[in-house]
Amino acid sequence: MKSVLFFLVCFLFFKLTLSASIPQAKGSIEYRVSMLMPNSHYFEVEIRLNNFDEDFVDFKLPVWTPGSYLIREYPKNVEDFKASYGEDEKPVSIQKINKNTWRIAHKKADFVKVTYRVYAFEESIRMSYLDENHAFIMSGTLLMYVDALRNTSSVLKLDYPENWKNVSTPLNRLEGKDYAFYIPNYDILVDTPIEIGNFETIEFNAVGIPHEVVMYGASNYNPDQISRDLTKIIEKATAVFGENPNEKYTFFVHHSDRGYGGLEHINSTAMGVNRWTYSNPKSYNNFLSLAAHEYFHLWLVKRLKPIELDEINYNEETYTDLLWVMEGFSSYFEEKIMFLAGFYDEKTFLNDLLHAMENIQNAPGSETQSVSEASFDAWIKYYRRNENSDNSQISYYTKGMILGALLDLSIINATNGKITLDNILNQLYHQFYKKKGKGIVSEDLKIALEKESQSNFSGFFNDYVYGTKDLDNEKYLNYAGINLVDLNASENTKSIGIKYRKETGGLIVSYVLKNGSAYENGIYVGDELIAINGYRINENNINQMIDRINVGEKATFLINRKGVIKNVDLEIRKDNTVRYSYELLKNPSKNQTKVYKTWMGK
Repeated sequence: MKSVLFFLVCFLFFKLTLSASIPQAKGSIEYRVSMLMPNSHYFEVEIRLNNFDEDFVDFKLPVWTPGSYLIREYPKNVEDFKASYGEDEKPVSIQKINKNTWRIAHKKADFVKVTYRVYAFEESIRMSYLDENHAFIMSGTLLMYVDALRNTSSVLKLDYPENWKNVSTPLNRLEGKDYAFYIPNYDILVDTPIEIGNFETIEFNAVGIPHEVVMYGASNYNPDQISRDLTKIIEKATAVFGENPNEKYTFFVHHSDRGYGGLEHINSTAMGVNRWTYSNPKSYNNFLSLAAHEYFHLWLVKRLKPIELDEINYNEETYTDLLWVMEGFSSYFEEKIMFLAGFYDEKTFLNDLLHAMENIQNAPGSETQSVSEASFDAWIKYYRRNENSDNSQISYYTKGMILGALLDLSIINATNGKITLDNILNQLYHQFYKKKGKGIVSEDLKIALEKESQSNFSGFFNDYVYGTKDLDNEKYLNYAGINLVDLNASENTKSIGIKYRKETGGLIVSYVLKNGSAYENGIYVGDELIAINGYRINENNINQMIDRINVGEKATFLINRKGVIKNVDLEIRKDNTVRYSYELLKNPSKNQTKVYKTWMGK
């Protein structure tokens, strides 16, 4: 009965797009997107507003969309915005009142129609894209909304080239119409990608739910292997929360010669990978770990979310200090899922965590920016990195991943293996998303941790979340009988505190370490390194040349700075970066053994 009523409502909405003479629901909105000239890279958009009883109406296009915390200015691609009303399409006055809002007089007509074009040629899983081979629609970059109708259902119709045979999207099709879709509300529309073209699909069931993998672009994947391995990931991710919220889930995978990354959606993800990624075990595992990370977002971010993301403001930044949990914990569970699903062994799992610990320990920015601040300032810093970023900021992905691991170890240790971080996330998901229908704040996480472990986490949050104190990685790993080893501690590696890249003509400084010798004595990013103590250097001998000089001695570096040749004297110093390895204790305590086994899922 429910499905019959649903398709009846959907069909009526579709009929509205075909005839204005049929009585229409007050205040409804309909979309049509045409892409009949794909080589132009222009989508043609038509929006029809029915029976909207106001003197004027504002059409708005988002400037960002959830999942990628940067103002991307989608309206910059809009052209030729026009408006009319009535069957005879009388023109309507248009006023652009800000960068993403077009105001038109309504005229109290039965309907108003707006049309515009959107240029879409940025090949990214975050953007809409159109060329001769396919279309990828991210509706927030393409389709405008009216504030008063954001929660109103609508219809989307697609017009595409006849030789394109496939359309894939989690949106529900209108019965009997391959090109028309029912939209529950605007937020769902924004959060649901659409792929159109002649792509291949892989279909399988996992945890009792249909899954589809849309494979666009030539590649060397094995469908049976993809189905089998993604099923393992889905099973392990679902086990954390005890249920899977999908009716159907879609992986959109775009293959190219470059690009890597993913963007989560409410019941899908868009992923960009190298087209030949499946032939190499390491790169294939990178693909699976990306899939694990994005799939985990089904629960963490899309449902259990920061309270600030309960209501999306598409016109400006939405700040939260919890990205270290949303992205960092997802990175940690990405590693756990890969390990528990059998793609990583214990050594790989642990070494990946140690590598993340190295990155934070060796970044001067960890002394400047807390992970809470990194989350809040993602809009202006994480996605806008420059040559000084490592000196001034840290990644909420990387540090959040480590904090997830340390909290997991702390909880397991405090409860003798009875409670893990999995249990905490499961509890928060059911308490806040399922029961209260609201997001969380940092204090909610802290309260849950303290209640379940009967431990005080005030110091942990003050020092590591809101503060910049060095992480005591050794202490937490020791809970599991693991001894942290710094391989650099016993070596006499030397450094002047720079990174460089090879370019035609020489070595170009790309990074200068804060408070290092080069930083203090005036080496700049962009300088070309020519010689040390009168001897020509290149990428093959620069490290050997530095190693010949004793720690504490000075060396003269000949550099080229914007065409000016000059000498700079630098003190050679010991390299104080860390390079971690680990040892399992030979005689761990009973509790250490219990913690280790629980952590490893044994």
